[in-house]
Amino acid sequence: MIKNTKDDSLLAHLAWMLSSRHEDVAVEALGYILKSAAARKVLGELARVGGADIGEISSVLTQVGGEDGTRPDLVGFDRNSNECLIIEAKFWAGLTGNQPNAYLERLEASETDKAKTLLFVAPVSRTETLWAELQRLAGAVGTIRSLVNTEFKSTSVIVEDSRPKYLMLTSWPDLLNRLDNAVDSEMIDEIKQLKGFVKRIDESEFPPIGPEELAPRFPRRLNGLRQLVDDSTTRAVEYGCADIDGLRITPKYRGYGRYLRIAGTGTWFGIDSGSWARGEYPDTPLWLHFEQWTEINSVPIDRTREVLRPLMQKDPPECFDEGSTLLVPILLPTEVEFDAVLNSVTEKIRIVAELIHNSVGDVSSG
Repeated sequence: MIKNTKDDSLLAHLAWMLSSRHEDVAVEALGYILKSAAARKVLGELARVGGADIGEISSVLTQVGGEDGTRPDLVGFDRNSNECLIIEAKFWAGLTGNQPNAYLERLEASETDKAKTLLFVAPVSRTETLWAELQRLAGAVGTIRSLVNTEFKSTSVIVEDSRPKYLMLTSWPDLLNRLDNAVDSEMIDEIKQLKGFVKRIDESEFPPIGPEELAPRFPRRLNGLRQLVDDSTTRAVEYGCADIDGLRITPKYRGYGRYLRIAGTGTWFGIDSGSWARGEYPDTPLWLHFEQWTEINSVPIDRTREVLRPLMQKDPPECFDEGSTLLVPILLPTEVEFDAVLNSVTEKIRIVAELIHNSVGDVSSG
């Protein structure tokens, strides 16, 4: 439980007590603030920073359902009542099947020169990983051209021969500070209230449990992930990517997993709920932990660090250095059957094993 602080707000205090649907509360609060013409003007200026001229936003509504079944958090309309801007407010929930591609498709190309925009708002610590995922998913639709590479990010998405649309991302503090600096006395108190609420959501270590989290789907997912760890380990051993001789299944505080050797390196493989929940790391439950082992033939952690450095230097990174442990995320494909996920996990282990084997072999021979 988070104690009240001087930065807390009445909205944060009451919403935390009376509702577990915190993202919905934040969306409605932002929608209320955007009733202000000055606040809507900030959105237009933000879009222009990212390269998109969406024109004047005459109104913003929340939870507007579309004929395609999509229901974005907020939708901005131009003077002709056409949708020109979609805003999706994120905290720690994952992307839905509609995000971002179905929302981009919903923004039909305009006959004018106005560029329609899909804007995501997320916690600061999640912007890098979320942006990488959004670009990856949008890349399946059209051509990506990055324009800005800061906390505020913007990319044009060209689908076939249509006019470009824009995919953008900014943080909650960035958006609320821009609003705070632009609206003068109008909506100042409301923005302060939302800032306090956003801060509480961002810092909460144990948000209230939603009823959907207690449904059978959650434990079934955990059981499936444990099965995925076991089956991918078995397959990696069969393919010669890993060795488990003398090693055991060893769950840790962070989750279910086991020890194995990958090209002579000491590794723990399993569900890492801590890294999964951190936000600045990729959104995935499965991780490889490369650690220093005391076995005589074990590859030293410093050598493993040098071998995996190319993965750390990728954009986005595919390895994270925690000092005594090197963390390699294993991203899981979505909307596919178990066998496809199993193949993907095993292939990632094979790629890492090949990288280590080749590099360590070169060092040894030198």
